[in-house]
Amino acid sequence: MRVLSALLLSAQVAIAEAPLSAIDWLSESLSQPPNFVITPPSPPNVMLSSSIFSSSLDLVSRDAAGILPPAITGFPARLWGDMPADQVILALENHKPAGVPELHSLFRNLLLAQADPPLAGEQVSPLLTRIDLLMDMGALDEAETLIKLAGVTEPEIFKQWFDVSIMANRTRAVCAALAESPDLSDDVTTRVVCLARGGDWNAAAITLSLSASIGDLEPLREELLIRFLDPDLFAHDQETVFPDPFTPVDFALREALGLPRPTPMPLMFLPADLKLNTPQRRRMEAAEQLVQSAAIPTSLLFAAYRGGRPASSGGIWERANVVQRLDRALIGDDDVALANAIQQAFEEMANVGLLPALAAEYSDALAHHPKSPDLESVSTMVQTLLLLQGIPVSAWVETNEPDSTRIEMARILASRIPVLGLSPYDDPLLNAIFAAFADQTPPLSSFSYNLDLIESGQIGAGVLVALGLLANGFDGEPANIHEGLFLLRKAGLDGAARRVAIQLLLTQMP
Repeated sequence: MRVLSALLLSAQVAIAEAPLSAIDWLSESLSQPPNFVITPPSPPNVMLSSSIFSSSLDLVSRDAAGILPPAITGFPARLWGDMPADQVILALENHKPAGVPELHSLFRNLLLAQADPPLAGEQVSPLLTRIDLLMDMGALDEAETLIKLAGVTEPEIFKQWFDVSIMANRTRAVCAALAESPDLSDDVTTRVVCLARGGDWNAAAITLSLSASIGDLEPLREELLIRFLDPDLFAHDQETVFPDPFTPVDFALREALGLPRPTPMPLMFLPADLKLNTPQRRRMEAAEQLVQSAAIPTSLLFAAYRGGRPASSGGIWERANVVQRLDRALIGDDDVALANAIQQAFEEMANVGLLPALAAEYSDALAHHPKSPDLESVSTMVQTLLLLQGIPVSAWVETNEPDSTRIEMARILASRIPVLGLSPYDDPLLNAIFAAFADQTPPLSSFSYNLDLIESGQIGAGVLVALGLLANGFDGEPANIHEGLFLLRKAGLDGAARRVAIQLLLTQMP
């Protein structure tokens, strides 16, 4: 309490001075989200398992919110069919994103899809789950956009908005909403932060003191808020105890105060390291992880690689080196140097599972680069990069030696050549992929049930099953790969199934 008393005394002075917090409260707000009109479906109640489920108009409208329309995702408007909302939530929460990058992208699209809302059950909202999962994967901008599309009308979604806003250092709008509608939150931390953000440090200190005196705050949170309001009181104390759970507010306030970070860093907190003033190594490390989780576009990763002269060699610095070397070689006129740069970049990125990102960044430039005898040594590497982007460019095919069977199969998939008959391959992975695109019935006993999900209209549930079957990547059981790809195609996602199959074939060459 002595520290709180000192804080209250200092607040009288602080109210007339610049804020002591290091948080950048002047960060720009997100640009306005896309205009999105939600039209709720017709209201008839539906009988399921002898229970009647009904929804309020507000709940229905909110759960229909999405960023990506069916024309982009390939999902139908009735994504969940007749699944009750609580079952949708359980299916989403039970999925653990894993496998090749396209699988992460499919899950992200599922979370962002514009679709009819599921049937309501016990007044639960899948939208809140979708936002939580987007935050977990580090897709903070998309999470915030969903929040704004749905509208902040209740404490649960306001808390998500506050969490996203404080992690992104843009709290002006969320704090203004709280000032206008105080019933949106009774959380002490939220009120203290917003009062301080608005310049009323005296009120923030009083709120904190009163809440602490009646035991409304955990000791670690109380100390963190005191530090936030007056860092000078703890100038020589480098506290290292991490609260459990470690929340977005804990992270944001500790970052502002320069306190130690948890290791490893959860994906949710990594977007903080994408700022241009972040040290290049941290920025690259964050971008690599967020690209692999499909939270950010690959262009942000390569911007980080190009963000300065590499400070060393080896590891992540070597990846920055090879990217910058490849950039220079592509605008030069020395194909020997270009071949060396392609080989070095290919090998470095393949070693850390970033070959699809390299393909996304350079496939267009390579597809239009004239082939020469000096580039024949990297012909297979270039073909691999082009095929990972679905570009079956024949100019790079080396006629003097046979293609690998995996390159051959990837070219068939990218060219959409019909797959017929029995597999001519010996490789179990190739056989599983061939069978899926030849429409051969998967052998697993679970197949009929999983196919029924899709055929009954529960497309979202069927897609989640497929993603789970494919989650072990090229190390997965061939029968699981066969069924996973087959289910994606039955769900109307043939293009996505082809991208998954090509990544399975080419991201780890034998």
